[in-house]
Amino acid sequence: MTHPAVPVPTPRDRVLRYALMKLARDLDARFEALLLTGRISKWYSEIGHEGVTVPAGLTLEAGDVLCTLHRDLGAILACYLDPARTFPDLGFGDPDGRRPDPQAVLYRLACQLLGKADGFSQGVERSFHYGWLAPEHGIFHLGMISHLGAMIPVAAGCALARRLAGTDRVAITFIGEGGTSTGDFHEGLNMAAVWKLPLVLVIENNRYAFSTPAYLQYAAERLADRGPGYGIEAVNVDGNDPDAMAAAYARAFARAREGWGPTLIEAMIGRMRGHSEGDDSLKVVPTEEHRRYVAEDPVPGYARQLEAAGLLDAERRAGIDARIAELVAGALDAALAAAEPRRETAWRPVLAPAPELPPPLPAPPPSDDAARRVTYVDAIHQALVEEMENDPAVILLGQDIGRFEGAFRVTRGLWQRWPERVLDTPIAESGALGVAAGAALLGWRPVVEMQFADFVSCGFNQIVNMLAKLFYRWQLPCPVVVRLPSGGGVGSGPFHSQNPEGWFTHVAGLKVVCPATARDAKGLLKAAIRDPNPVIFCEHKFLYRRVRDELPAGDLAEPLGVAQVRRAGRDLTLVGYGVSTWTCLNAADELAREGVEAEVVDLRTLVPLDEATLLASVRKTGRALVVHEAQLTGGFGAEVAARLADAAFPFLDAPVRRVAFPDRPVPFARALEQALIPDAQRVLAAARELLAW
Repeated sequence: MTHPAVPVPTPRDRVLRYALMKLARDLDARFEALLLTGRISKWYSEIGHEGVTVPAGLTLEAGDVLCTLHRDLGAILACYLDPARTFPDLGFGDPDGRRPDPQAVLYRLACQLLGKADGFSQGVERSFHYGWLAPEHGIFHLGMISHLGAMIPVAAGCALARRLAGTDRVAITFIGEGGTSTGDFHEGLNMAAVWKLPLVLVIENNRYAFSTPAYLQYAAERLADRGPGYGIEAVNVDGNDPDAMAAAYARAFARAREGWGPTLIEAMIGRMRGHSEGDDSLKVVPTEEHRRYVAEDPVPGYARQLEAAGLLDAERRAGIDARIAELVAGALDAALAAAEPRRETAWRPVLAPAPELPPPLPAPPPSDDAARRVTYVDAIHQALVEEMENDPAVILLGQDIGRFEGAFRVTRGLWQRWPERVLDTPIAESGALGVAAGAALLGWRPVVEMQFADFVSCGFNQIVNMLAKLFYRWQLPCPVVVRLPSGGGVGSGPFHSQNPEGWFTHVAGLKVVCPATARDAKGLLKAAIRDPNPVIFCEHKFLYRRVRDELPAGDLAEPLGVAQVRRAGRDLTLVGYGVSTWTCLNAADELAREGVEAEVVDLRTLVPLDEATLLASVRKTGRALVVHEAQLTGGFGAEVAARLADAAFPFLDAPVRRVAFPDRPVPFARALEQALIPDAQRVLAAARELLAW
């Protein structure tokens, strides 16, 4: 494959690289001083990385995506600042009227790093964890989460979003050599390689992960050697040479823009500072080795190169230094005097406002025509078809959902209609969820199918630390639906029968839906896809082909957060969701034969929870029994019971009770599984005890 031509750097290019590297260095040094004087709590130094990061930021164009870690200040400055306004005496052309004053940008960045109200995240996020879609230059900057490697699938998702939009835009992200040991490094890079996504992944190899030297991290001679294993271009570059880095970026971006797929760049640099300032981790670097790294420091080293080339004389260097001192002092002095965040900021929303849905459709009149009754699984299929027809931003991701049409045939026929929007993923749950997050942030509406709900544990971090926290962190919507075929009753054993809804109801920023009927399976899924928040959508496998509904014609979208009384009563409230709703209904039928009128409340949505419907029922009946198939301890029934005990205590004639799966895994043999699953008989026994109070 022929490499794209690399433009020869102009004197202007080289001087700008140096000026921004020096700006990053001086800003970094000031924050080190602030740490030493106790005015910030943590600082991760970029010293020694400037030759890698500044050329990356300068390569970006409008529409590209920058995903950074905590040592990428240089890329951020190069991306944000207008050279002509930042260094007006260096002859960098006319100012870009779209971009704000550099002093204002640096002030806001300093406020971010100090946790002040005028920072990008108003004090919610520390240091470089923020995100900023900057209309001034059209580059989307995504900050990190602390779980290293997690941003690689997200950056791949951003690259996918740009390709789906029909553009030639590129996403770039960074990782330290230690982070290449994480699963997300493999999953994200492999998915980018398989789909030939326009992604550039930069390994900032400073030879030590916190305190662990490279030889204890990987056995390969060079990390760039992994590239051919993924079938992608990979290069090893001297990270202390900004011109070599700029050439590598130019080549990688050109390849990506021309559709040749991702590039892995390993930038070799030296460990000049500890993992974070003051943590004493630098002591693991031998003295002579550290001296060599200091001697190779890219900032003074590049200045010497430019001086030798006649591009940086003493007068010009002094002018650059004076301008940088002015910018840094002005930004930091103002930021140090800026207001602290208001306490009310801590209470800002964790969920984006949901859209208005069409009015509820009435149920069709009863019919004896069995052909008109739709199964639960077909209702889900209908919802996907209709939403994909109505919204070209809806995309599907998952294992075997394309030609094979899914493990439960939910996606049958969809790949044939929308091959570019129904994407078979590798076996990489974390990778798929991270890709979905990146695509969602750039305007797409991904629906991710886990082949079985149990496997979502492999993507737990992307859900609870990426998807769930994004709106609170950045106030940007992230509409991702995660479909989980869950539950037991079909003899599938401990790894294909779990009910994981309780794992996610604890996490602020997620909605959790558990439909019991075919109508709800369709209506709630349609609403979930339109919702601007991440939604965990639990589909009980036992119900897939066992329950049917006659669905009304029209746009059937049921609002999230609304429970439904499935059966009215006055003596006892039975609370269920998903398959346990049917268990409650069966028990209520038997109780009716005993003269007991049990009311059955189907929660439908666990988060947000419809407490009003629950409380109204319990006020009427005075007794409550909560039923779910998930294990008893920590199950969502405990939350329901606690809220009822708190809000309905004056109306209760008996304690709130729960019926759930015992605290043990689900056994494989049907007889053993049935011995543990909460059935109608167990519900009846508990109900009779409550009625006896």
